[in-house]
Formats: sequence, structure tokens, C-alpha cells
Amino acid sequence: MISLKKYIDAPDLLPAPVVDSYRALLTAMGECGSLACPPVGAGLQASLFALQAHLAAAMTPGDFTTSETAAEGELRLWGERTADHYRQKTAEIKELMMVVARTAESVGERDLRYTAQFSSLTTRLRDIADLEDLTKIRSSLLQSAAELKTCVDQMVLDNQESLGHLRAELTQYRDRLEESERIAAIDPLTGIANRRRIEQAIEEFTARARPFCIMLFDLNGFKQINDQLGHSAGDDLLHQFATELRLVVRSSDLAGRWGGDEFIALLDCGMVVAESLVARIRDWVFGEYTVHAGPDASRVKVSASIGLAAWAPGEDVAATIRRADSAMYRDKAAQKTDQQCRIVSRAPSARRSGDAPSPAAQPAGAARQS
Repeated sequence: MISLKKYIDAPDLLPAPVVDSYRALLTAMGECGSLACPPVGAGLQASLFALQAHLAAAMTPGDFTTSETAAEGELRLWGERTADHYRQKTAEIKELMMVVARTAESVGERDLRYTAQFSSLTTRLRDIADLEDLTKIRSSLLQSAAELKTCVDQMVLDNQESLGHLRAELTQYRDRLEESERIAAIDPLTGIANRRRIEQAIEEFTARARPFCIMLFDLNGFKQINDQLGHSAGDDLLHQFATELRLVVRSSDLAGRWGGDEFIALLDCGMVVAESLVARIRDWVFGEYTVHAGPDASRVKVSASIGLAAWAPGEDVAATIRRADSAMYRDKAAQKTDQQCRIVSRAPSARRSGDAPSPAAQPAGAARQS
């Protein structure tokens, strides 16, 4: 943003390219914040999107300064929340270590206690050797045996209780860790896998040394949905598109958001099956959607450019992704104007506040399958 201040000297409106660059910068900052700390970054991304929504098409230097101040405030707040988040995680790990330490300490104290009891029994048994009266010897042996059994039984009980407490503590922390990892692997806007999870899955796929395919998507003309209907409608569309994509891919595949309006699918199959999935996605995921912005609903026609590439064992995955990306842009260049995302109709929505958005509309000539 500092580099853009050179334009503020002009008393008139800022040039349109400057405003567009500023919008792109806000988007990039939101996405980076979400990647850096997903549990906190979603708030930053939503705040910066809301800030974008209030930007006029033409901005004065004063408007720019006001927006810049607001953005800096959001970034500062995100930084504080991120620091608090990681401090909390650090505290949880320290607490877990203290649980283990306390358990070890209690085991040590218990062992010392039982050591003293066994020492007393050993002394008593030695004393029995000096007795001449068989009745006294028998009575003393029975008493010592009873005490020994009681001591052993108590040790077993204490061990079971200590292990039970430790297992419960470890189970609680394991569940919290798994939940944190699950949240960290989900894109907060769309609810599908985020880029970090996709990259982990790519490593898992390549470790099997078995061919798989990478499919990239880029929504055609998505920017005009944001520009004409607002970012709230754009977010609604991204969420619905992601949901439909996740439903279409198979259970052995993984769909995720690659960034912005780009999506990705890792397909556990070869090119022949993958190409049939491309046709299925065009039929079942592309089509008309109902998106909501406040009380209003609009019908928009959605399509995307698709790039597909197969990975072979031994190949650099980055090269496979580049091939899929190149194929996607070739598909985009071949798209016609009427294949862009566009608004079909606008009408006030009858839905009540808080109702869930409607699912994607059925494509013409097809019936959605579950």
C-alpha cells in the first residue's frame, strides 16, 4: 500500500488501475492471512472482503487513506489474534507435559511408599527366623502374607487408577489436537480442503508411487459476480460450487480450494477415467446457481476452465501442476463469451433471514444424482 501513495498527490480521482491493484492487494492479504493461521485468518479474510465491498469504483486520495487505515487496523487485530492463538496452543502443550510430569512424580512417590512397606515386611520375615515358638512363627507368617497381598493388591489398583487418569488426559489432548488439525486442513469459506491439506495429500499420493491425476479449475468471469452483486454473493457462489464439486468427485478423490476462485481435485485414477470425470463435472457442477446478497437473490450461470494432467512415478509434481495449469489456460482461451459466469436474473428473495442458501440449480437437460 505504501507504494501506491505516490498517486495520492493528485487532487482528482485515483486511476482505475490503482483501485483495481488495491482491491487485488486486499484479496491477497486476506488469503495469506488465512493460510498463515486458518482459525484466525478467516476473520481477516471476511473483514478485508467487507472493506472491498464498500470501495467505490473511483476513489479519491481521501477515500484511499481512510481505507488504508481500516486495513491496517484489521491487520494489526489479526496479528494480535494470531499471537494469542499460538500462545494458547503453546500453553496446551505445556499443560500436557505437566500432566505427564505429575504422573511420573506420583508413580515415584508411590514406589517409595511401597518400597518402605516391603522393607518392613522383609525385616519382619528376618525376625521370624529367630523365633522358637512354631505358633508364633505361623501367626507372624500369616500376618506378613496378608499384608504382602494387601500391598500388592493396592499397587495393582493404584497402577490401574494412574493409568486410567493418564489415558483420559491423553485422550482429551489427542482429540483436541485432531480437531485443531482438522480445522487447519479446511478452507473456512468453502468447507472443503485448503491448499495446505491438498499439498499434504499430494505427498501421500506420490508416496504410493501409483499414477494419479491433477485437475485444476478456474471460474470464468467470476470477477463480474463480485463487482455486480458484491463479495457476499461471490462467497455464496464459491461455497455452493465447492459443495457441488465435492459431491461429484469419488470418495477416493480429494477436492479443495487452490486459492481465490481456483479449485483443484486429486483423482486416484488414470487419464481415461479422469477425462470421464471432466465430462461429469461439466454436466453436474456447471449450470445455474441461486446466490444471495442480503435479502436479494440472483440467478447466475457458472462455468469454469479445466486443466487436467496425469502424474507418473518419478515425475516432479510441480511439473505436473504446471502442465495442468497450462491446459486450464488453453481451455480458458477457447471459452466463448457466453460461457463466462454471468447474471441470469435478479429478484427479491422470499427466504427468511438465517435460512440456508439454495443448492445449485439443475443444469438444463439433466437431473442431479445423489
